[in-house]
This record gives sequence, C-alpha cells and structure tokens, in this order.
Amino acid sequence: MAQGQSIVTGQRSGVEPGSSSDTGKTADSINAGILSVVAFFLLFAFVGGCVSLRQKWEIPAREKILAVVDGEPITEEDLKYSLQIAHRREDLSSAGKLSLSEYVQKLIDDMLIIEEARRMGMEQDPQVQQAVKAYILRESVVKLYDEEISRKVSISDEDIPSYYKKNYEKFSLGIIEVSSEKEAGNIAGQLKKGADFNDLARKYSTHHSGKNGVDVVLTRRSMPPYIGKTIAGLSPGELSDILKIRDKYYIVKLISRKEAPDEELKNVRKEIEKVVRKQKEKKRADQYLEYLRERAAIKVNKELLSAISQDKSDEEASNWSKDKRAVADVNGSVLTAGEFAAMVKPYKGKSKENILNSWIDRKVVDHEALSRHYETSPDLKKKIERYENQLLKQAFINKAIIPKIKISDKSLKEYYMKHREDFAEPDRFRVRQITVKTMDEARELLSSLQDGTDFSWLAKKKSIDPAGPEGGEVGWLTMQKFPGPVRKIVAALKTGGISPIFKFGSSYRIIRLQEKLKGKVLRFEEVRDAVYKAYFKERFNALRDEFVSKLKSEARIKVYDEAVKSLEERLDK
Repeated sequence: MAQGQSIVTGQRSGVEPGSSSDTGKTADSINAGILSVVAFFLLFAFVGGCVSLRQKWEIPAREKILAVVDGEPITEEDLKYSLQIAHRREDLSSAGKLSLSEYVQKLIDDMLIIEEARRMGMEQDPQVQQAVKAYILRESVVKLYDEEISRKVSISDEDIPSYYKKNYEKFSLGIIEVSSEKEAGNIAGQLKKGADFNDLARKYSTHHSGKNGVDVVLTRRSMPPYIGKTIAGLSPGELSDILKIRDKYYIVKLISRKEAPDEELKNVRKEIEKVVRKQKEKKRADQYLEYLRERAAIKVNKELLSAISQDKSDEEASNWSKDKRAVADVNGSVLTAGEFAAMVKPYKGKSKENILNSWIDRKVVDHEALSRHYETSPDLKKKIERYENQLLKQAFINKAIIPKIKISDKSLKEYYMKHREDFAEPDRFRVRQITVKTMDEARELLSSLQDGTDFSWLAKKKSIDPAGPEGGEVGWLTMQKFPGPVRKIVAALKTGGISPIFKFGSSYRIIRLQEKLKGKVLRFEEVRDAVYKAYFKERFNALRDEFVSKLKSEARIKVYDEAVKSLEERLDK
C-alpha cells in the first residue's frame, strides 16, 4: 500500500478537446502552421459579449426549450453549459451585456455543425471515442468520491472547538540563530552558566527577533514543524538543545504558552471547518483506497520492476519503449515495461515503487468508479452528450474547415496592405493631472486654469495624487492604459486642452493633454504573426459562415422568442 495516497478527483474542465487531422497538402509550408493558431482563434469565433454568470446562474434551472433544430431541442441548460465553457476559455465578464438572442443563434449554428458531423460519421472517430471515455472516467471518479468520501464525512459539534484549542494555542518563544555549530555550542555553554537569553540573542543571533530583543509569538498551526516538536517537551523558561535546520543552528526558549481565547473562535470557525473536513476526507480516502486495493487483483513483476533503471541512456530508453511485458496488472489493466520506463523518467527523485503504487492506486479507483456505471444516470448521460457534441464540433472544424484554408505569403501581404492601420502601434498620449478631494476645490482650480494659471504650478501646490510633486506629469500612455471612463475624455481633447472635472474614485480630477503621438504603421515583417492570425480568422469565419448558411437553408429551425426574452429578463434582475 502506498503511504499517503488518496483518491484524486479531476477538476471538471471546460471542453478543450485536443484532436489532430490530416489537413492535406498545401501550396507552401505556411499552412503547416494553421493548426497552431486554431486554438487561439476558436476562443473568439462566434462568441458574443458575456455578462458575469457566477451569481446569476444560481437560479434553479428550468428545462425550457429556447429553440428546435430539425427536431433537436436547445434548452436553457444547453445555453448555460455553453456559456460556462466560454467563461473557462476566456474572461468575458467585461465584454458587455450579453444578447441571449445572439447566443441562441450561435447555439443553432453549433447544432447544425454537430448534426452534420454525425452524418459524416465523426462520432466513430477514435480520438472522439477516446476523449468521451476519458470524460466518463473523470466524471465517474468525481461521483465515486462524492458517494464514498464527501457524503460519509461529517463535522461534529466538538471537532471545531477541539481543533481550535489545540492549534490556536499561543506560544511566546525566544530564538537564537547562528551559522556554526561551534558558535551555538559556545552560546549554549553561556546559557548554562546563567547568561541572559535576550542579551545573547541581541549579541549573536541572526534571527530577526533576536536582533531586536523581542519574543516571537506563534500558534501551533503557524510554527514550523521542527519548532513544534522542539517545544513539545519544554516547560515555560526551559531551553531546547541545539537544533540544526539546513545550514543554521538554533536554540529555542519557551517563555510562555497561552490557551486560545474562546472569543476568537467565531472569527476562524469557517476556516477551521474547511481544514477539519479536508483532514477527515483525506483519512477516509486513504481508508477507502486501502479497502479497494485489498479487493483488487493486483500483480507486480518485481524482477522486471527491479531491472528498469531510472537513469537510462537514450539507447536504453529506446529499447525499453518497445518492451510489452507487464510490470503490473490491476484487474486486467496492464502497465507495460515500456510504459513504466517512460513514466519513471521525469521522476528521478521518487522511487520506482512509489511511482508504481501511484499508478495502482489510480487504477483501483478507476475500476471501481467505472464498475458503478454512473454514465447510465440521466444527469451524466446529458453531460456526456454535451461533451461529445463539443468534440464533434471540433472534429468537423479540423476535418471540414481547416483543410480548406490556404495561406501564402502573397495572400498575407495583400491582407496586410488592405488593413495596414490595424497593425499600427497604438497612439500615445502625454498628460498632466490634478486630483483633489472635493468638487468645490476642483471647480476653483478649473476656473484658475481657464484664467491662464500654469497647470504644472497648480498641480504641485494642490494635487493629492503621487504625480503632484512632478507637476502632475503622468508620462506617455496608450489609450488602453487609461481607466475606461477616462478614455473618452482623453480622446476628445486637443493638444493643450483641459478636460472638464470628472470623478475618479472618491476624488475629483482634471487632466491636460500635453502631446499626442500618432502610432506608426509597422512593417509587414514586424507584424507577420499578427497578420497571419487576423487573416486566418477572416478565412475561418468566411468558410464557417458558408457551411452554416448552406446547412440552415436545408434545416427546420424554430426559435421560441418569448422563452429567450423571459430568460434574458431573469438574468438582468
């Protein structure tokens, strides 16, 4: 049994199916790089703005139908799932108010592509099937953990106070830290003769507390393990033996210990509950894992295990990679010598036995999770279907759209010439600012500025922000560096112009545009990668729109506008 092993639950991640396909031969080597930008582009393709959903989606899900595509319904839950994926892929929280109507149209487009992928037989693709199996395993392990660990752990009325009293007890310590054993021995000898601990700490200690001649107050949970063990057998006033920790030597004096105050428990109760639950779940998981291992049919070829070296030459590693002999077998799942040799290579600081035990632990958990057939439950069935749909959409893109994108140097240069302004450096603005606490102060300053008072002089005298001493000089900034509400103000100013008063946090501000530099257009060679991505995006969109348009012309689509509007209103509340 591997010590300290627990059931490991996978985080439920957004659908990011990794797949590759033969994109076909292209006119030049540029197209070999197309797949490398697919992941970049797909984050943005057909995704509108999105409001923050963490709170709003806590409303109970009602399986209302929002649209029907060739008899296949699109429900609120489908919309929720899609938006959650979008949130995991990128931060859309500041992209503005989401139009659910537009997003439903996106789901309709996706549904058409998914159904076309099914008609093309892509659900039989080995990569799709393998990814679905892996997803079922991950979700099954999560459910097993919930059933056998989380639900079987409870926190009693005594658990939290007991943990608090033990781990929040306060210890006042004196610590002397020196660099050599000889010096530590000399100090220990002086202490035995009655020398004052604080005097010696101030004279010799390199520890921050000793230098200042102060005590260190720690709770049991906050102190390093070596300190905890050291003071366990000490009474107030007693000294520890000399401790060596890495390259330093320590002498610790227990000055006093004080029980955790009852009145502070309420402030840390929630934190303690999490810690106690985690500890209990770890203990329960270890027990359950041991139970699973006892029931499993586990075989280990110790002779073969011993023969595999962790410090292999490249030639040895190549030879081992072809070895199909079983190092271990867990309920019929086999780990070959080749697989194990590749597995141990990155873990030179970990023994082969521990690495193998970790693999065995995972396998016994996997087998138990799969044996319960959670995938037949209605909720997981639906999750699997949605996940498979995302895989099919990706497979369709890889096989039906990507191969059609042909990119050459000529096409990139032509695109660059048509969109040169898109690849310019951003404009830069040099501004000064004055910040004051009240509107009345700001009005008085603005009046003075309009009468011709020097902006820099006023900033030095009146401004309360860090730029004040510099005459309000902020320096050169691009528009993106300005806070959102300030951008419109800066954009409206002419060189030398002074802004109206605007509120900035709890203060009031006036700015002056000193200079503006127009961003220069960069040469093609300097922005080639950006041009490539932009052109790829344009071609991808065009081809996808073409596919979707054709599929729409042959499909029966019904959108339930009232249901969409009702959902939109609920989210707005």
